[in-house]
Amino acid sequence: MSARTTDYKFEAVLGSGSFGKVHLVRKRKDRKTFVIKEQDVSQKAKTSYEMALGEIHCLRKMRHPNIIAYHDAWIEGSRIYIRMEYASRGTLKDLLERRQNPLKNEDALYLFSQVTLGVHHIHSQKILHRDLKPENIMLTGHLGDIVKIGDFGVSSSMQGTLGSATLAGSYYFMAPEMLRGQPCDFKCDIWSMGAILYQMVTNELPFQAKNLKDLVEAVCSSRIRPIEANTSPEVVNLVSKMLRSNPAYRPKIEQLLLCPYLVPYMIRVHLNIGRIAVSNKFQHHGASQNLNEINPFTKYLQKFQKI
Repeated sequence: MSARTTDYKFEAVLGSGSFGKVHLVRKRKDRKTFVIKEQDVSQKAKTSYEMALGEIHCLRKMRHPNIIAYHDAWIEGSRIYIRMEYASRGTLKDLLERRQNPLKNEDALYLFSQVTLGVHHIHSQKILHRDLKPENIMLTGHLGDIVKIGDFGVSSSMQGTLGSATLAGSYYFMAPEMLRGQPCDFKCDIWSMGAILYQMVTNELPFQAKNLKDLVEAVCSSRIRPIEANTSPEVVNLVSKMLRSNPAYRPKIEQLLLCPYLVPYMIRVHLNIGRIAVSNKFQHHGASQNLNEINPFTKYLQKFQKI
């Protein structure tokens, strides 16, 4: 790995925590902007080292317009640096916090359809994200309406079902089986998606609690706060299916991909992703792909067009 931190100008700290720091950087050679995630991988931070390697492993497998692009990674001293795509419009959390009112149903579903496409790609790579939440859904594009899923720090490669769930992610978006320490699978991410869509159309969290104990109890018993009447019945139905306590009764990501409520938005995303893919073909070496690979909805759309 030949990259060095001296190749970049560190312009701002976008976030920090126990994982380390996330920097906005500019490459000195061509002035292009990126994000670099810096983590301490010293002997005292073995867990951090394992998480960093896990995140790199997951990111290298991802290649989709709705997932933050991985560029490279390297080690300097006791720190590991991961260079990724920069999403210039902040996060979904930022967007919701700036608004006094919830997103309109159509705007929420357009963004959510992209989350669905991104999660479908993640699951197709046999990876469980485990930390889907508005803070980890980045936004970019001229209008800030292109979704980029990021932060694979606690993601897990999956072959079947995880034997036991270790707590990872935000409690408000964590599936009940994870909170109980039970075996979990891809349906954990489906639960998180339901909580995200709930917050998008209400600008509130789906569960109300004064402390962690009450929150865990509310999540595990699926005591969801009622959604306001001005939300469309289709969205209420979709949210309720994803937030079912029993994971066996939640829809699979493939079923969400063809959900009748999302189909019109999937078509819009399909058209937009087509433009992005053509643009990327000329901007990034090796980035050209069959459109069916980057947007699985394409093959279903083609079937409908033949009818």
